[in-house]
Formats: sequence, structure tokens, C-alpha cells
Amino acid sequence: MPWKESTVSEQRLVLVHRVVELQHPLSEVSREMGVSRKTAYKWVGRYRADPSASMSDRSRRPRCSPGRTCDELEKCVLAWRDQHRWGPRKIHRLMRAEGSLESTRSLPSVRTIATILRRHNRVGDLTRPPEDAATGRFERSTPNQLWQIDHKGAVEIGRQKYSPLVILDDHSRYCLRLAPVADKTMATAWSILWDLLGEVGLPESILTDNAFSGERGLSWFDARLVRLNIKPIHGRPYHPQTQGKVERFNGTVNRELIHLKARRDRLDHFCSDSEHWRRVYNTLRPHESLGDEPPVSRWKPSPRPRPSELPAVSYPDGSTLRKVTQVGDVYYQNRRILVGRCLQRQYVRIEDRGHEIAVYYCWKLIRVLGPDQLGPPRCYKQI
Repeated sequence: MPWKESTVSEQRLVLVHRVVELQHPLSEVSREMGVSRKTAYKWVGRYRADPSASMSDRSRRPRCSPGRTCDELEKCVLAWRDQHRWGPRKIHRLMRAEGSLESTRSLPSVRTIATILRRHNRVGDLTRPPEDAATGRFERSTPNQLWQIDHKGAVEIGRQKYSPLVILDDHSRYCLRLAPVADKTMATAWSILWDLLGEVGLPESILTDNAFSGERGLSWFDARLVRLNIKPIHGRPYHPQTQGKVERFNGTVNRELIHLKARRDRLDHFCSDSEHWRRVYNTLRPHESLGDEPPVSRWKPSPRPRPSELPAVSYPDGSTLRKVTQVGDVYYQNRRILVGRCLQRQYVRIEDRGHEIAVYYCWKLIRVLGPDQLGPPRCYKQI
């Protein structure tokens, strides 16, 4: 049979038994067991005072802690944590701004709040390694220079899956829309965006992933943005870091709304809860990248109002125009140029630069065909 390992408390009991019961010399027993005489006297004395006492170490916690945070303050910290699932930094910022404490001396530090949360098991895994720092960060200097749009992962609401559409301002992190939709079509996203543009005005540019782009040329969604003089931007395929702010926001939605307090039995209940949470996020929740200020501190509506109808496509006088066919191409000098099926029956402008041909839709440059792409002219019969 293999040897059995003994715990420290069992070895202490053996020492006490040999000294007290077997009457072995204490100095000899302590020398054989590799402990000091002082340690041996300690455990022998504890045994003689109470033979039923445990031989394990006692708690080193002090009997009294005059500097410990009062129970009322701890309850306040835990209430913020349970209500919003925020960390110590955000809770400290809100308690300082709330002004409910008698003086600034009674306001606990960020480390004290973290200790309170840890003491009451309100934190996650503190041993988790920190995430790698993001590279190539960017932030627009003013609101409405750039909006980010993305569909969040599917959420089951009333036994049906919905994909919330998120619209976020890049500069302020202000959440403009958080709307659950049953499909990810461009038409549904456009209807929500159109109403939002009527409320807060037009941004300068909108960043989306490639779900909103066309395979070749402009997509239906981008073409409408161009007609409103909004620059469409798309992230690199399989590179969510380009839309880091909206991706980070989606994680916040999961932690603080969907997995915490959102009712998902009915769609109207979820919409009510998400709208309430959106207001809290915009006006109350401190954001670390904003200096622990809420997004509303940086947000303001756009000075560019939305027109009542989508503007018509217009070009300068004397421009060379071509009408897009049903399959999404145009013909110029017996050359077939693909511009996108979404532009069918509309006109694009051709700019012949001699060594290359450029194609524009309104002000937006769609394609540039260089000498290697042009090749010799071919005889096409235009439809």
C-alpha cells in the first residue's frame, strides 16, 4: 500500500499526543518533527486549555476594525452593483456625483469599493489575465462625424429570435438606437435609420460591416446614404476591431441588460426595458474612455436636418451619363462596366481621364478602371 500523506493539523496532533499522553520530552519531540520549541509549547498549551479544540490555524482577522466601511455605505455600493452590474470605478464616480454623503471624507476609494464587492462575492474571476491592448484606436473629434451601425447577435424574445440593430455615435459613444428587428435586411435597417435621421439630423459618415455593402459597386443601402450626402464606410472583412466601439457596446448590452434585467417574454416588454436601459447608459453610466463621464456629456444633435424625401440624383451640366441596365452594368466606348444591380434604371457619370475611366454615382466614386482593366474595345449590343 502507498504511504498516506498527513496534514499539518494531524502532525500537530501527533506532537501534542507524544508530549502530553506519552510524556516524551518536548525538546526531543520538537527536534524530531522539525519545529521550534516555541511552536511546540504553543500547540501543547492550546490542547491543555481545550482538548476538543481544532489543531488548524485560527483566523488572523482582528477582533475590531475601527476604519472599516459602515454597513450603510456597503449597502449603497452593493445596491449600485446589483442594479447595473457596474464595476468599482463607475460606482465611485456615481457616488461622488450623487452628493448623498455627508462629506467627501466618507466617500470610499475605488480600491475600497473593489474590496467591498470582493467581500460579498460581487466580482468575477480576479485572476483572469488582462486583455491585450487594442491597436490602431481612433476617435472622431466631434459628434456626428461618424456613426457605427451593427446587428447584435440574436436574442430570443417570446419564442422568436430578434437581432437588435445598434446605432452608436463614434465620438460620444451615445447610443442612438437599440431596436430589436426580426430580420437583417437593408430595408428594415433603413426604415429605422430614416426615422432616426429625422429626429437628430444627418451624420457626415456611417461605418458598417460588409453585410451592408454590395458585392461589386454600391449596395442599395449605400446608394441611399450617398443621395443624402452621407459617406458610407465599411470595415475590413473578418476584422471586427474596425467597429470596436459598437462591438464593445454589444458586450455591455449582454452584461447589463439582456442577462440582468430584460424581460424577454414579450416584444413590447423587451422594448420598454431596453429603452429604459438606453437612457441610463446615455445619461447616467460613466464611461472610462470619456473620463468617467456619461455619453450625454459629449453628444449633441446634428446641425444638418434630414429632407422630407430622399433627394433625386443630380449631376453637373455637360456630364457624360449612362443609364444602368437591369443587371447592374453600363456601356462606354464599347466597354462593359459593372456598377451594381441596385443602381438599375438610374444614371451614373462617366469621367474619361485618357489613361483610365472613372464612374461616379452622385458625388461618390464607384469604380476606376485602369489601363490593365480597360483592354481593347469590344462590340456589345446594349440592351
